[in-house]
Amino acid sequence: FFTYGIMAICTIMMFTSIGVNGWKFEALSVNPMIGPSAETLLKMGAKQTSLIVDEGEWFRIFSPIVLHAGLIHYVLNTIALYFIGSAVELSHGFANCAIIFIIPAVGGNIMSALFLPQYISVGASGGIFGLIGACLADIVINWNLLFLKTSNSNDESNAKRVWVVLLWLLFDVCINCIIGLTPFVDNFTHLGGMVYGFLCGLSTMKQLSLGFFGLRAGQCAKLKNGMIKFFGLIISVILIMVTTALLAGRSGNQSPCSGCRYFSCVPMPFWSEEKWWYCDDCDFVVADALREPRDSLYYTSLEMTCPDGQVESFSVVDDLISERNDIRKRLPGYCRDQCDSVFS
Repeated sequence: FFTYGIMAICTIMMFTSIGVNGWKFEALSVNPMIGPSAETLLKMGAKQTSLIVDEGEWFRIFSPIVLHAGLIHYVLNTIALYFIGSAVELSHGFANCAIIFIIPAVGGNIMSALFLPQYISVGASGGIFGLIGACLADIVINWNLLFLKTSNSNDESNAKRVWVVLLWLLFDVCINCIIGLTPFVDNFTHLGGMVYGFLCGLSTMKQLSLGFFGLRAGQCAKLKNGMIKFFGLIISVILIMVTTALLAGRSGNQSPCSGCRYFSCVPMPFWSEEKWWYCDDCDFVVADALREPRDSLYYTSLEMTCPDGQVESFSVVDDLISERNDIRKRLPGYCRDQCDSVFS
C-alpha cells in the first residue's frame, strides 16, 4: 500500500503542477522533461537552497519527493517505483519499504541542497534510488547464500536470475543518472539516495537463514550480522544530522564543491553556442537599471553584480528596453557577455 500511495500522490501533484502552470508545457529548451516552469515548481515546493536556509522553508527537503520535472520524469519514476517498490514492499513489508524510501529521499535532497545550492530540483528519484540501494544491500549481505553451490539443480538458474536483477538495477541507475544531467533533476539526490538506501538496507533487509540450506551459523557470524543490522540505520541518521547541520550553517548559494555542478549538469546542446541551459551562476545575478535622463522611455545602462561579486557597468541603449521584466529575462545573457567569471 505504501508504494501505491506514493504513486497516487505523485500523480495528483503532477497534474496539479501542470494546472498551476496554466495547463501548458514549457518549451523543451526550458524544460526538456515536458513539464512546467521553474516558477511553478518553486510554488509547488521544489528544492532551492536559498529558500531553505535563508527563508527557513525546511519543508522543501520533503516536498520535492512527490513532485516531478515533467511527464517524462514522472513516467520513468512511476514505472521504476511500481516494479522496485512493489517488490521490496511485498518481500520486506510496509514499514521497511517506507523507511527505505523516505530516509534516502530526504537524505538525498539534503545532499543536493548542500552541494548544488544554485539549482532547483524535484523528484521521487532519491527514494527510488534508496530502494535500489537497499536491493543491492540485500544481494551483498546474502551473496554467499544466493550463489551457494549445493546439490540443488536450481542453483545455477537462481544465480542467473540474481545477475539479471542486478543488471536491471544498474541499467536503471545509468538511465536516471543521464536524466540527472537535465534541468530540475540532479544526481546528488540520486546517488545520495542510493548510499542512504544501501545503509538502510543493511538494517531492514532480511538475511537468508543458513539453516534453510542445511548449514549452521557460528556465534561469530551471528554477532557480525547483529552489528550490521544496527550499523546501517544508525549511520544513516547520523549522516542526515551532520549534513543538515552543515546545510544550516551555509549561505543560500554557497557550495563546498564548486566543480560538483558538472556531476549533475551538462550544457546542452553541446554542439551549439546557443545553449538551452547552462551550468553557471548567471541565473542569480542582480542589477540596477538606470535611465538617463530620468524621463527617458528606455533604460540606458545597467550596474550588474556578477556571480563573483564584481560590479560591471555597461550600456543597454541599443537594446531598447522599457520594462524591468525584460531586463530580468536578459540578465543571465548579460552576465555571460559582461562578467569575467560566471561562477560564485
